[in-house]
Amino acid sequence: MALFLDTIYFNRQSVDKVKEALANIHKSLTTGALPKGVTLKAGPWYSNEELKLVVVLDMQDHSLSYSAFSNAVASGIVERRKLEPIVDWSAVEAFIKS
Repeated sequence: MALFLDTIYFNRQSVDKVKEALANIHKSLTTGALPKGVTLKAGPWYSNEELKLVVVLDMQDHSLSYSAFSNAVASGIVERRKLEPIVDWSAVEAFIKS
């Protein structure tokens, strides 16, 4: 399992465009229409202070999500993405004990 904390930052845009972007993401997450090898593990959460969405994804190969996000950036909907690998706490416990 390769877990990633995925933070998607949106550009400032009209309310209708933000709603459309969020509706598209909601549809992808609820129907499982994610790139091959990508599974939603937690979230989504949306910030009430910033235009950003946070999810935890299991991705065997994060390069498979490149097209979806490059298209979102090119369309002007998404400003940037921060993708951080994370591990279960059991990995930290094993490190502490080693």
